[in-house]
Amino acid sequence: MPGVSGYVDRVGVPAGQSARFHVNSPAAYEFSIVRLGQRAILDATADEPADRADVEVISTRRHASATPQTLSAGSYVYVCGEPIPRGPLTLATWLRLWRLPVIDAIQWAWFGILTDLDYPETCRFGLLVDHLGRIGAYTGDGGLFRHEWLHLTEPLMASRLGHWVHVAATLSDQSLQIYLNGESAYRTGGPLPPVGAPGPAARLRIGANAEQGAADDFLDGDLAQPFVAASALEQPVVARVAHDRARTPLEQLAIGPLHAAWPLDEERGVEVHDLSGNGRHGQIVQGGTWQIGGPAHDTSRGVPGYDPLSDPDRGHGLRLSSDDLVDAEWSATDEWLVPEDAESGLYAGRIRLEGQDPASVVSVVFAVVRTRPRRPDSIALLLATNTWFAYGRRPTDVLRLAGLSASCYSNHISGRPFFHVTTLAPIPRADPYGFESLRAAFTRHSHLVRPERYAEAWLAAEGYAYEVITDTTLHAEPDLLKHFAALMIVGHSEYWTDAERDGVAAFLADGGQVVSLSGNTLCWRTSFNDDLTVLESRKAVTSDERWLSPGEWGERWYSDDGRPGSLFTMLGRPGYEVLGLDTKGMIDDGTPTAFDAFTVLQPHHFLFHEPLAVPISALGTIGETNLNGPRASGYEFDATPQQAGLLDEPLAGQVLLARAMGQRNIEWHGGRQHGGGDIAYWERPAGGRVFNVGSIGLTGALAVDPGVQQLVRNVLFHFGVRPDPERATPGRSSAASPR
Repeated sequence: MPGVSGYVDRVGVPAGQSARFHVNSPAAYEFSIVRLGQRAILDATADEPADRADVEVISTRRHASATPQTLSAGSYVYVCGEPIPRGPLTLATWLRLWRLPVIDAIQWAWFGILTDLDYPETCRFGLLVDHLGRIGAYTGDGGLFRHEWLHLTEPLMASRLGHWVHVAATLSDQSLQIYLNGESAYRTGGPLPPVGAPGPAARLRIGANAEQGAADDFLDGDLAQPFVAASALEQPVVARVAHDRARTPLEQLAIGPLHAAWPLDEERGVEVHDLSGNGRHGQIVQGGTWQIGGPAHDTSRGVPGYDPLSDPDRGHGLRLSSDDLVDAEWSATDEWLVPEDAESGLYAGRIRLEGQDPASVVSVVFAVVRTRPRRPDSIALLLATNTWFAYGRRPTDVLRLAGLSASCYSNHISGRPFFHVTTLAPIPRADPYGFESLRAAFTRHSHLVRPERYAEAWLAAEGYAYEVITDTTLHAEPDLLKHFAALMIVGHSEYWTDAERDGVAAFLADGGQVVSLSGNTLCWRTSFNDDLTVLESRKAVTSDERWLSPGEWGERWYSDDGRPGSLFTMLGRPGYEVLGLDTKGMIDDGTPTAFDAFTVLQPHHFLFHEPLAVPISALGTIGETNLNGPRASGYEFDATPQQAGLLDEPLAGQVLLARAMGQRNIEWHGGRQHGGGDIAYWERPAGGRVFNVGSIGLTGALAVDPGVQQLVRNVLFHFGVRPDPERATPGRSSAASPR
């Protein structure tokens, strides 16, 4: 693994529990736990070095030597149980290749499909596809690989990428035959070396083989109904299996004794069961993707109302990818036991090489979370950590590392979209100091971590009581909100689970109060696996090659819970039903003109006057100044459902207070292309109150814009949340704060 990087095993660590860090460093280094500063981040005159220096150093440990780590991406199925015995056999599976292997420094490359090969020294048998698209079958004595024992078809697969085909190879000492879709594609007579007896290194793998003792040559493709028969099947039997297109359970196709067969009907988890009765069950390594359907499945049928369980042709399949990664599996290098009395908030593990410029130090950001407030009338501050993972490994240049390019905005090397992102690997874009691109740096705008930092620092400066929670915290315990006076949503809170959405809706229905200072909020449905280490998101869209187009909507069902994914609006559970606004649009953040202020539409509304008057500019605006971009509305923004083209009539009980009137859009919802974020106050008929400012960049205005500051103070006052002057940061809290 090149460079310096690291991750923490949980991005939200409860007080009293341990945070374990996994650092990759090529040389000796110093590792420090710091609490991120809250002064420089709010200071318009402070630069990045000042912000980096504004930390509370809690502990420091020197590592006298490097801590190198390796990265082993690539999913496949490791088959347990006894090795396949010697004798004739048939290797067969449905296969949908998404790409061919690529040669680089070597002159021949292949994907392992069904193999007992540890190349080059321990080679028994294998079904392969090489870089030319030739189907290969190997039969050997279990010793050194010999090219004369490898048999190849013509390049039949090169023209069949993206299409299901049935491939099979029958192996015996009298003949070897390869079949494609039930028809003979290659045949040679004997005598041939019989499949050798299994030795100590014998091991069956699905979707890979081994090279020099380690799994390698990973498949980039989909598999359905793989099996190993205990005989060399005749052509009519192979044809019968192929013509069935995996509609019928294998045991009903009269193919005779089986060494192993895997129906792949689990559709979730890491276990793959063997129906042969021989105990050759499989374990999926580094992920894989369920819920893709089988060879008879029409993927365009996944429209709203479609039920996979009632579709007799859906079948089952498993997608394997050479760049899958669900756990970096790095050794732990440092551990910090969070004190019971630790302040809730944003922290980092800092990795500094000896002599390194502090400006280039790597920071592994995390939060100390609390689900029970220590002070009355506390705010639960929700960090948009799902979005950190969704974007945090998005490649921004040509160089990609297999396993560390997984994001909700990038594709596998095969071209298929990533549906899963792990929490157990570095997230380099989740930088508390940096910017995602040169464009973003030009306007000083960030959508990951910094928006949360502005919000936390402002609450602390004002003296408000708060506790930090993460998306994972809220997902795991949705009813924790009942212990708080209000929920504050900040940043780019785009990816939500059903549990989070329903938890907030229940909190409001019980009279709860929400302050949302976020854009593109409650947009995409996501889910977690059982141990909360893998985030799943499947995006069904009408036009974007990165995601699932209508012809592929049949793949939008989640393996975590078997329910469909996409926009909450598409699923009939729009975000505006909970928070009153929904995604309106976005604009590139690379120029100052991409940002706008909010024009006040209801200047006489009580929130602009009680308990103190909100300063409104001579232009009738608030949000003219901001530290996260030049003005308060920018990058991505939310508007009322009628402005976003989702409803014809206003929501009952909602008041539109202000709107970014002149903001340009490059992507938009609704009939009108232009128009930015809205500010709305909603007394929900279903219960609870919501104040919503639909802009990712809004929290940066809390630091410097008098209008935004006072409006949020007034809202919190009416929500029963009061600041404590004795807890306010000296020199930062305003005399105008209502007490």
